[in-house]
Amino acid sequence: MSGPALPKGYAPRRRRVAPALKLWVALVIANLAGILTSVWAAGRIRMVPAEQSTETWLFVAYYAAMGIAVIVDALWLDEVLFKGSFRLTHLQGKTAETVRPSDDVNTVAASLQRSSLSFPVLLVASGLATYFLFNVVNGGFNFYWRTLGIHIANLRGDDVEGQPRRLQAIAELSIRRAPNDRTLIPRVLIRQLDRGGEEAVWAAWALGRFRDLPGRQRGGIYEALMAATRGPDPRIKREAIIALARLQYRPSAKLLAAEIDAALAAATPEAPIDPRLLYAAGWVQSMDAVPSLEAVLARGDVESQRLAAWALAQHRDEKGGRAVVKILEDRLPAAPFAVRCAIVHALSITSDEASNRALMHAHDLATKEEREQDCPLIDITLRPDGAGGDEDRLLEPVDTYEMKLLHTMGAVRASDKELRAEVEPWLERVVGESEEGSLKKSRAASLLDGVRGGRDDTIVKPLPPVGGSGE
Repeated sequence: MSGPALPKGYAPRRRRVAPALKLWVALVIANLAGILTSVWAAGRIRMVPAEQSTETWLFVAYYAAMGIAVIVDALWLDEVLFKGSFRLTHLQGKTAETVRPSDDVNTVAASLQRSSLSFPVLLVASGLATYFLFNVVNGGFNFYWRTLGIHIANLRGDDVEGQPRRLQAIAELSIRRAPNDRTLIPRVLIRQLDRGGEEAVWAAWALGRFRDLPGRQRGGIYEALMAATRGPDPRIKREAIIALARLQYRPSAKLLAAEIDAALAAATPEAPIDPRLLYAAGWVQSMDAVPSLEAVLARGDVESQRLAAWALAQHRDEKGGRAVVKILEDRLPAAPFAVRCAIVHALSITSDEASNRALMHAHDLATKEEREQDCPLIDITLRPDGAGGDEDRLLEPVDTYEMKLLHTMGAVRASDKELRAEVEPWLERVVGESEEGSLKKSRAASLLDGVRGGRDDTIVKPLPPVGGSGE
């Protein structure tokens, strides 16, 4: 049964939904849809390298979703804080001149506010808040893209012109780590290793820099590098062997030894042994490489001999590793000066007190000029192009040959009674021959005092008279 008829010209008044509520609903929808779109787009971008056109559209979707959410957020804030001033004045054209007496109080008040200043501020505030919200929801996507994603994307393509860009991207990725997935970058580099060519050479080198990965996370790296050693390209094979040695993968030691032997056989003055092979042998520390290093120490060029001496010393803690001491001692008397410096440094690492005899003999054989000459360091770079960014410095600190000899004698000690009967008179002679106040005299006297007292030579205390001269 219907109610009474309304007078002509009258209609039931519809209940209006407040603009703030409408914008609130729009805000929820825009942000949820934006977050879902951004999660999808960011996830696809993380799967790069993809086609550049695909990546471009994914970024368009990501930032378009963010932009829509920002605008809706700003309109809602304008409605809540300024009674819809921007909506009324700029979207509906309400101004102080066009407002009607029949308009509500909020409309009249909004038309009098300066929305041209308030809304841009709200837009900026909403933009910052939405930017950080989307970034958090997507697991730090913006940081990921700046530090990793851009470099991974630069790996795309196989054109010759783009090769420098790809090699630079590999170099950048070699020093970066993904915080949430530490195997992400190795997986990307392994894909470059599989593609062959110059990119594979650089990828093998880059994989060798992931020594900080836990052992259980290196399995894929080991497998990929070992597969590369069986390939036809000799450059990729060498880089893979060096990388495995840097990762201290012991099964690669025999491959490394064979590579050193081949390099020694093919070496010429113009094309000496690749120093990185000898450096790698010092990292892998397997006795399988010792015969090859011994051959280099005997027949290699001077720089190779110096590196071989350092690498041999790194085997001191291996089973049977004390054999390297005799190899070093036997080579010491006849070696060139720079090699003798390296061997003396190596003997300080092996720390065998019997080496005192070889050290004293080496000191007596050296000329006065050699004793006062500085021992050179070894600077080695491991990048395939020989540039900086992955280098090491060996045989530090810089010191004269004589001071390095005395320092090494202090490191190896002399506790055996028969050995001390040889070392003490020799040190007394060195102290007596030294100039008063010289560093040589002070160091030799300190060493003699340590040998006599059987104490730590780093502890300083008054020196007793030496040789009856009151010195």
